[in-house]
Amino acid sequence: MLEDLGLTPAQESVYRALLTLLAATPGEVSEAAAVPGADIAAALDSLSDRGLVCRRDDGSYAVAPPAVALGAELAAHRERLQRAELAVAELVETYRTGSMGRAQRDLMELVEGQHAVRQRYVQLQLSARRRIDTFVTGDVQAVGPDNTEEPTVLARGLRVRGVIDQNFLSSPGAADNVDESLGRGIRLRTVDEIPLKLIVCDGEVAMLPLHGRGSDVDPSLVLRGALVNVAQALFDAVWDRARPFGSPRHGIDALDTRILRLLLAGLTDTAVAGQLDLSARTVQRRLQALMVQAGVTTRIQLGWHARHHGWA
Repeated sequence: MLEDLGLTPAQESVYRALLTLLAATPGEVSEAAAVPGADIAAALDSLSDRGLVCRRDDGSYAVAPPAVALGAELAAHRERLQRAELAVAELVETYRTGSMGRAQRDLMELVEGQHAVRQRYVQLQLSARRRIDTFVTGDVQAVGPDNTEEPTVLARGLRVRGVIDQNFLSSPGAADNVDESLGRGIRLRTVDEIPLKLIVCDGEVAMLPLHGRGSDVDPSLVLRGALVNVAQALFDAVWDRARPFGSPRHGIDALDTRILRLLLAGLTDTAVAGQLDLSARTVQRRLQALMVQAGVTTRIQLGWHARHHGWA
């Protein structure tokens, strides 16, 4: 059983015998371990060299506690195994990159560091020729409203679609940022929760966090080729089930439109008030007036009326 630690069967038998005897002469050990006397001396010398037993002045041998003696052996064994695993992993990576053609390597790129992620994101925006599809969620880490190339992209006539979630809409200044995007011509929809941060350009290149939703954007993956089809299909599926945000308004003023948009996106009265720098009481009062104008008695009915009459 101790062969994995480098002990021979004879050495293991001697060590186990000494664990029972605690201390004994070579003759006593030989008898207890059933090891021939000719082999007992060599076994005891080997165990002594490894610190598993120690020789006393009277010629007898005492056993070292297993937790101390074998624990050190196990630790050294684990360390050797870890070094071997790292060496094998390095060899595997060398083989993988060496055997993979350039075209295959170009299908996926790992981008590390927030500055590099931000730079690559902006490069993708500027390289798009026809359309950009993106998921926008809260917790801005690398790319936000202050360092995007959205105005430049839209000035070139690209079609831009975005899906935003409640987490983003609840972040400070989100309502103003969304209104600016709508004013520039971006089509927006909302969902309760977005699967992950994502940008897809022209259906040919995509960028997303390596570890999915709830993780840092650093590191991120840039996908090309057939892999982009998966990212595009994910965006299209979420877009199809998302709620429209920012339809043309008819019959109410701009502030009421903003209130309705945020409420229909799932925000509470308090969250809406915070986004629009109003009191919760003002939000509730304006909603009550809208219900009277729409001729309804519940907020659910108001939401239906708003959707079907272009109020939000």
